[in-house]
Amino acid sequence: MEMNYEVKRIPCKAAKEYIIKNHYSHGCHNAPSPCYGLFDKDDLIGVLMFATPCSENVRASVFGGENKDKVIELHRLHILDITPKNTESWFIARCLKMLKSDKPQIKAVISFSDTTQGHNGTIYQATNFYYIGKTTPCTFYIDQTGRLRHPRQNGINITKEIAEGYGWKPVKRMSKNRYLIFLPSSKSEKRKLIRMCKYDVLNKKWCSECGKEMNKESGTICEQCKRKIEAEANHEL
Repeated sequence: MEMNYEVKRIPCKAAKEYIIKNHYSHGCHNAPSPCYGLFDKDDLIGVLMFATPCSENVRASVFGGENKDKVIELHRLHILDITPKNTESWFIARCLKMLKSDKPQIKAVISFSDTTQGHNGTIYQATNFYYIGKTTPCTFYIDQTGRLRHPRQNGINITKEIAEGYGWKPVKRMSKNRYLIFLPSSKSEKRKLIRMCKYDVLNKKWCSECGKEMNKESGTICEQCKRKIEAEANHEL
């Protein structure tokens, strides 16, 4: 697919200004890096940010705590609605390639699609990410500017009492779909990374409804979710 766009690394400040203006969250990590811009000639029409995950548990969940520095999060992604179909997956693929060059120590990227916003992760599936389950639903906060605030800020868990002191309003958020991709330098290293990974992506899959781990031979949803869906359907009848 030909795209008449250019992808370039951009300063953190320019990326943050774009995301605050255009992304639904109106906010981002304090120091995302690296950041990449999608350009139509001289016009910035999209931004992708990578950042250190705010949770140490997220970083350690991929290769273990001893290798947490090999993991980065695809933190923010936004493209203006003036681009053709598949631009997002094209942009992600090029940013991942540039990330491998800019930060060769990074061996895995984790990302989350926000189902509260209707984002199911189709673009990640199109760029060969593994679906590895769901997060648990949790409470976020909206600050006075309308920015969506994560319940963990600068390494501190934000309680409802702390949020109330800030003047932030609680808002329930649904589970997010979790995705993972490896950034190996060779086929042999990819095999090594898959063996190191705490998620058994070769032999397991994850229920699309609840995120529960299942055997590879299973369908797209687990037996418990199947029974729940069938019971709800029978109740409607």
